[in-house]
Amino acid sequence: MKSVQHSEGIIDAIYYLQKCQLIMKHFNTQNPDVIEWLLQLDETQKQFEQNQCHHPLLEQSAQFINHKIIHPFLLLLEKVLQFKNFEYELQKHKLEIDYVIRRLQIIREFLPNIPRVPLDDIYCLSNTHQEWAHLAKYIQFIDLDDPEILDLQFEKFNDYISVGCAYAKLGNMIKLPVLSMIFQNLGGAFLITNIEKAKQIKLKEMTNPSVKFIQNLWSIQDKAPVLKNFMKYSMTKVQSHQKIYVPYLFKPTFTLERINQEIENGTLYQQEQFQGFDFIEDHLYEKLTESLFRKDRQNKIKVRVLSANKEVFRSKIDEEHIVKQIANISKDHNNIFEGTSPGIDGKITKVILQIHGGGWVGMSSFSHQTYTRKWANHVGEDCVVFSIDYRLAPKYPYPYALEDVWQLYLWILYFSKYYMNINLKQLILAGDSAGGNMALGICYRAIKIGIRIPDGLFLPYPVVNLNFKIFNPYLLNGLIDQIAPTTILVVVLREYLNSGKEHPDTDPYISPIIADDSFLAKLPKIRIICGAKDSLTGDTIRFVNKMRKLHHDIKMDIFNCLSHGFMNFEVPMVGVTHIGSVINLSCKMVQELFKSSEVL
Repeated sequence: MKSVQHSEGIIDAIYYLQKCQLIMKHFNTQNPDVIEWLLQLDETQKQFEQNQCHHPLLEQSAQFINHKIIHPFLLLLEKVLQFKNFEYELQKHKLEIDYVIRRLQIIREFLPNIPRVPLDDIYCLSNTHQEWAHLAKYIQFIDLDDPEILDLQFEKFNDYISVGCAYAKLGNMIKLPVLSMIFQNLGGAFLITNIEKAKQIKLKEMTNPSVKFIQNLWSIQDKAPVLKNFMKYSMTKVQSHQKIYVPYLFKPTFTLERINQEIENGTLYQQEQFQGFDFIEDHLYEKLTESLFRKDRQNKIKVRVLSANKEVFRSKIDEEHIVKQIANISKDHNNIFEGTSPGIDGKITKVILQIHGGGWVGMSSFSHQTYTRKWANHVGEDCVVFSIDYRLAPKYPYPYALEDVWQLYLWILYFSKYYMNINLKQLILAGDSAGGNMALGICYRAIKIGIRIPDGLFLPYPVVNLNFKIFNPYLLNGLIDQIAPTTILVVVLREYLNSGKEHPDTDPYISPIIADDSFLAKLPKIRIICGAKDSLTGDTIRFVNKMRKLHHDIKMDIFNCLSHGFMNFEVPMVGVTHIGSVINLSCKMVQELFKSSEVL
């Protein structure tokens, strides 16, 4: 019988957990908290014991967990035990202990997945292996500054996040909107001067966050009046800034039933010849001739329009050409084409469709203006940025948001020119985090039905995999992330995929990384930026490696010391200073995508 080679990291973890339990037994074992903590420590120890095997990622992961979670916890318990009244001291650290215990629960969930990673996976290979050498031509790691300087900036920014967490929590405590706002603002003003109290609230909420808390936290720039007005004042100015409301024109393409049926019958990657669209016939003409500025969030898609051009909108809607276009692209018509309609011109030839992140449950086009406005100005007067406010989970789970983006994508392609001074020649999709996930999904659907795909993709820290059973070492960063920890990611994933009928292991619209090579090969050129401390970066590296093997035009910049969501960290006074240089770089990358694209 073959002997098992034990991981030193696993052995250390078991030893530390045993010591934690021994110390914990000095406390009042009748205390319900102590009973629960002992139970969780014991369960975690058993999980480590069951996964004792020789696997390169297991050793690496155990060392990280020991260094960042278990050993510091042991030191905390030893420190508490030194106090004369150690029971009282223990209760002072209850929130810290609860957060450790919650993360140990998460560790138990992914620990069995680590030995399942194939030994020929890129993360199991030595960093001197030729696979990494080939990948280095597509990926570069960038230092923004001395790590200690960045750590100080993030320490200050995390204080702001703590106040934000406390503010979000206060918003949950009173249901009446007016009273809630007053309570939040008064409480927020107090917490700005009492950071330690704010940190305690943050710790408690991050341990078992509710979706409402996450929505309030990630939408704080939209919901906090003082901060929102301050953001408005400090934002980069643009010549045009409008909010429009685009109608739903096409029968739904993204439905869970349809996608699952395509998976089951094997037609998911079956590419089609474009045969036209099915329109929603009810009041179709009235929808298309109604003003885009008429607010209607129930029946239309809210879109923020930004441009360095003053004259973005036409003086009147071109109703004659709208009628012809309906006929041209309708499935019931024989004369289907995709050219520019006769008599239609416009000075705006470049379009950016930006899809915001926020875990499908929060954030908005407003909160991303710190960089979308800069994109608009940098690219110039011949460009317009459409920034979509899609429907959010949990009220609208998968695939509602994707359907909204698809409806807007088609409207931009086929109808925007009749309302705006657009003569579309180049189109780029940009999406951060969840938005990057959907940008890839839009490309896949366009490839499938045979219509125009974007000319480029710009993806800051995209979500390319929602099957978290597939392990990579970057996932461990979620255990120590201060803004998007795993405790939050677990909740947003549950709310987005909430029917139990979604399949992140087989559905490429949920996990774009699993798409068939026939689709991946037809994607446009791609530029990606990520943080080295982001728990989602590992899957993105796998995605880039997959595209590399297809000889695709793809590049990825990874910024050392940055975590998930960094494009939103340029907050006046309390933000991370160096994010400004990253945003400037993103402007150049978007411009590069336009310059390198062929004019269609």
